[in-house]
Amino acid sequence: MRLLLHQVVCLAVLVVIVLLLAGCSSLSRGHEALLVLGDLAAGSEESRLKARTEAPTREGIRYAQEGRDYQADVYHPATPDRGMMILVHGFTEDGRRDPRLVDFATTLSRVGFTVMVPELEGLRDYSISTREVVAIADAIRHATQALPEGEPQTALAAISFAVGPAVIAALQEDTAQRVSFIVSVGGYYDLVEMLRYVTTGEDRHGEGQAAPPPQRGARWAVLLSQLQWLEDERDRERLATIARRRLASQAESAEDEPIGAEQVEEEVERLGPQGRALYALVTNQDPARVEALIEALPPSLIAELEALDLSNRDLDRLEAELVLIHGPQDRVIPISHSRRLRDALPEGQARLFEAGGLEHVAVSPGWRDGWGLWRAVNHVLRLGEQQQ
Repeated sequence: MRLLLHQVVCLAVLVVIVLLLAGCSSLSRGHEALLVLGDLAAGSEESRLKARTEAPTREGIRYAQEGRDYQADVYHPATPDRGMMILVHGFTEDGRRDPRLVDFATTLSRVGFTVMVPELEGLRDYSISTREVVAIADAIRHATQALPEGEPQTALAAISFAVGPAVIAALQEDTAQRVSFIVSVGGYYDLVEMLRYVTTGEDRHGEGQAAPPPQRGARWAVLLSQLQWLEDERDRERLATIARRRLASQAESAEDEPIGAEQVEEEVERLGPQGRALYALVTNQDPARVEALIEALPPSLIAELEALDLSNRDLDRLEAELVLIHGPQDRVIPISHSRRLRDALPEGQARLFEAGGLEHVAVSPGWRDGWGLWRAVNHVLRLGEQQQ
């Protein structure tokens, strides 16, 4: 606790010195950014931001776009002075009511954002696909239709595997001008390279820097996310059983050999051709085989991977500014993905904040490199002010 307090105090002193040189408006915003970081670290516990601000009200809503029905939560701040933000959750069975997501949305709303959190079924059941693109684009349409006249834009914030669908949703012909900026936390750019890293540990775009070893269990989360494209229901059930057993055993055991390995091998023996192809990709450890293993997947799965891949997209139609926040030691999606996404856009359209205090999408307990996180939050608050 003393170390954490010392780090926060040192960061605060440095921030104050910089902001005194920058002016009163920046000083106030910089202080807010510190309060936001403190509140994110506190979660549902007490914080200075909670003590200083009124809690937002949460409203559950239903809406429809062209016959497609949705649910969402909207967090209304006591003082709505930073415009609308659509917050897209990552993989979580709790969906929009995931406690961490609720805390995040509440924090954003305490500093003036009206936050809309749509329920995305594909991210709840680990079956991400282009339907999430449609759902996010529909959320943009609904949010901007509901805004007062003269406020036609909203911001987007997306986490991890939701970043690709969010960016693609903001590329649609009728949504491109409705999104002012996008906050990407630990997002991907190239799905082939993401699969290569998660399965083999190789990051080919690491700019000479060795990537940390991938997180144990990440490959099994990827397996769960693609099962819906297998035609054989028995393959889907067997692979879901394998993935969940592997995830559970790796959470319980520090050993390399997962618990229940014999039962897993028995399930693998019963797989059909499509199931075997997907299992071969997920368990592969040879970086050179990744492309060939992808080509052996069912055509519907390949089509979805290509549709969600940002590296083969024409990003020229993206009008929103991009705020990329990524931890250099991310063990799920390497920081090289955010660097490449930044470089794929015109100079100045995207800013990357390399935040050492970020472990994929969670703030580390010690706030390592709190300076990077503070700069990112300060920038988001400034962009939010410009929406008004």
